Amino acid sequence: MLTSNSKEKERSLSFLCCWYLGRRRFAMLLLLSLAFVVFILGSYTINKESNSPIIHQSIETMDFVSNQTPLSRELSSFYTENSNDDGIRGSDVDIIHPPPSHHHPCDSFSFPPPPPPGLRRPGPRPCPVCYLSPEEALAHMPKHPFESPVLKNLTYVHEESPVKREEEGQGGSEFGGYPSLEDRTNSFDIKESMTVHCGFVKGTKPVHQTGFEIDEDILPELDQFHDVIVASAIFGKYDIIQEPVNISEMARNNIPFYMFIDEETHSYLKNTSSYSDDNKRVGLWRIIVVHNVPYTDARRNGKIPKLLLHRLFPNIRYSIWLDAKLQLVVDPYQILERFLWRTNSSIAMSRHYRRFDVFVEAEANKAARKYDNASIDYQVEFYKKEGLTPYTDAKLPITSDVPEGCTIIREHIPITNLFTCVWFNEVDRFTSRDQLSFAIARDKIREKVDWSINMFLDCERRNFVKQVYHRDVLMNMKPPRASSSSRVLPEPLPLPRGKAGGSRATTGKKIPGQRGKRRHRKVSTGGRNMR
Repeated sequence: MLTSNSKEKERSLSFLCCWYLGRRRFAMLLLLSLAFVVFILGSYTINKESNSPIIHQSIETMDFVSNQTPLSRELSSFYTENSNDDGIRGSDVDIIHPPPSHHHPCDSFSFPPPPPPGLRRPGPRPCPVCYLSPEEALAHMPKHPFESPVLKNLTYVHEESPVKREEEGQGGSEFGGYPSLEDRTNSFDIKESMTVHCGFVKGTKPVHQTGFEIDEDILPELDQFHDVIVASAIFGKYDIIQEPVNISEMARNNIPFYMFIDEETHSYLKNTSSYSDDNKRVGLWRIIVVHNVPYTDARRNGKIPKLLLHRLFPNIRYSIWLDAKLQLVVDPYQILERFLWRTNSSIAMSRHYRRFDVFVEAEANKAARKYDNASIDYQVEFYKKEGLTPYTDAKLPITSDVPEGCTIIREHIPITNLFTCVWFNEVDRFTSRDQLSFAIARDKIREKVDWSINMFLDCERRNFVKQVYHRDVLMNMKPPRASSSSRVLPEPLPLPRGKAGGSRATTGKKIPGQRGKRRHRKVSTGGRNMR
C-alpha cells in the first residue's frame, strides 16, 4: 500500500508539472506574438509619418505651443521651436516659411537645452539670439525699400487753429488736431493716397510753433538723410541716460543717437558732470531740448518722439526706438538684420512676456494704478463695441495683442508711418497707455491690407537691451545691504586696551571679547571663597 501510494503521488506531481509548464510556454508564445504585432504596426506608422509633408510636423509643433498658457508659451517657446527658424515661428509673421534661397550663417543656430528645473531663474530673462557681425549685418541691408501695400503717398493734416468739436466720444488735444470720430474712421480706410491727423497740426514744420518746439539751429540736422538712427526721450527727469555699449566703430561713425528731453530734464541734466551745453552731448547721445511741450503728463509727451519719429526725421530709412529705461548692449546693425531684414519685415517689436490679451492688460494697469480706472474702462468698452475680442489662439498667426512697446524697430515707409500715426491718435484720444491701443490700430489696418508686425519673443528683446529702474524708483529704493566690513556703524562701546571689537559692539549686548569684567568677577569670587 505504501508503494502504490507513492507511485500515485509521483504521477500526480508529474501531471501538475507538465500542466504548469505547458501553460507557461503558452503564455510566453502569446507575449512574443503580441510583441511581434506591435513591432509590425510601429514600423508601418513610422514609415507613414516619414513620408508625410513637413508642414504637418510644423503644425503639430505649433499646436503643442498653442495649447500652453501664454506665460508658459513665452518661457518655453524658444526651447520648442524649430532650430532653423531662430524663433521666427513665435513671431507675428507667417508660421511656416519657405526654405531660404541662399545659406544664412544663422541657419544652423538652435536654442540650448533648458536648464534643470532646480536651476531655472523665475521671471523674464534673456534668451540666445544669433546675430551676424556688424559688417555682415550691414551687407544684408536691402537695396530697395520694403514695398508698402496699397498706400504709396501719405500726407498730414495742417490747421492753424484746430477746433474741438463737441460730440460723443470726442477726445484728443490741440497738438493732435482734435480728430473727429469720422476722421478716425477715414484714417483706417487704406487708399493709395491719404491725408491723416498725425500730431504737429499747427506749425508749418513739424517742430515749429506746434507745441513741441525745438531750437532753430537743430532743424537742419533733423532734415538730413540717414540710413539708420537710434532715438530715445526723457521727460519729467523720469529716467537716467544710459550709455550704449558694444557699439561698433562703423555704427559710431554712421548712426546718430538722439535723446529728446524737456526743459525740466534739461535743468536737472545741467547740474551733472556728464553734460555740457557747449556740445549738447552725453556720451553717444545727441541731446535735443524740447520747449513748450503739449501735455502735462510727461509719459504722454514721451509718446510723441516714440510714435511720430518719422515726422521729426522725415528723411531717414530705419530707426530703433528705445525707452530711456533701457541700455542698448548690441550693435544697431545687428538688431536691424536680425529682426527686420532677416524676416523680411517693415516693423518689429517684442510681445509682452506674460500678457497677451488687451482686457487682461487693462486690468493689470488698473491694479498697478497706471491710469485712472474710469478712463481705462471707457477705452476698453469703446474697443469692445468696435469688435475687439479677447486674445485666443484662433487669432494665429497673430501671437499677441499686447506688445512690450519699449522698443520699436521699423523702416519708415508709408504703411508703417500710417500705423504709428493712428496708434498715436489713439493715445491722444484715450489713455496714454499705448499697450491698450496697439491691437486696435494694428487690426484695423490689417483688415484692409496684407501687412503684419514681427512680434518676436520678449526674451529676445532682453538680449539686446538691459533694463534699469526709472529714476524715481532708484531714488526710493533702499540701499543694498553692505557687508559688515563696509557698513558705517555707530561709535562702539569702550573696550579694554588691545582688544578688537566686532559688529556686536553696537548692540549693547555682552561682547565675547570683553573679558576684563569676567576676569575681575572670577578674582573676586575666588577671594570670597578663600575667605
